[in-house]
Amino acid sequence: MDLVKYEMKTKEKIFEQDGVEVFDSGYFGKILVADDLALYCEHDSAMRHEVLAHTAMCSHEEPRRVLVVDGGDGAVAHELLKHKDVAITVVERDADIVDAARAMGLHDKALENERVDFRVCDTLSFLAEAKEGHYDIVILNRFDEIYYDDKAVMAHIARILGGKGLVVADASNQLFDMAGHKEVLGALCDEFKIVMPFRYTSMVRTGGEQWLALGSKFFHPTADVNLQRADLTDGFTWYNSDLHVAQFALPTATFELLKEYVKR
Repeated sequence: MDLVKYEMKTKEKIFEQDGVEVFDSGYFGKILVADDLALYCEHDSAMRHEVLAHTAMCSHEEPRRVLVVDGGDGAVAHELLKHKDVAITVVERDADIVDAARAMGLHDKALENERVDFRVCDTLSFLAEAKEGHYDIVILNRFDEIYYDDKAVMAHIARILGGKGLVVADASNQLFDMAGHKEVLGALCDEFKIVMPFRYTSMVRTGGEQWLALGSKFFHPTADVNLQRADLTDGFTWYNSDLHVAQFALPTATFELLKEYVKR
């Protein structure tokens, strides 16, 4: 990012392979870096991945099949496994991320769980070939860093989701990349009845505040939140139903900038 420089002290580099690195920082714990961009650290993993996974899971009435795109670090799968009776498919385009996750040693074992179907493959080809209406939820991990054709991807996502399906994706940063944020929201608006951005806190990303977006064919993420699932599922350290609703709040001026991209 040209506008702001953000630095973190590290103790040692414990993994490096084709642009993917893992650092031991001490204070932040282990940090996963891809192409010089810190994706997340050990100490903010719950802040990101609980929000990413459980906002989706608790916005749907009864999810049974979930697809995670570019989830080879295992972090999203780790969170989804906290929900019983959910079949999880994880696809990852970058084998180096998988190797880095093993070096981090945080969530990689989740990909070995019997409820997880994990494969390293061309994720765009997987989406194009996936069965129509097969999934209840799709989670697009690292979406804003991969530079897909947003509209083409969302068209595939809408096709493979069931009639009440929903998708959650990274949506860049409102403070430093409003154009990129609008691009993701606009792609969702072409395919989904409800489109709403929501935030999470990051210890290693510029500005400390990052944005996700939810697109839904049927369920509203605040009106239809499953309170029992949000507050009674075991294993949460960050996410709860109060946070679920609050993270969708937008300042008045921001909503004015985004009103043609938000459908609620």
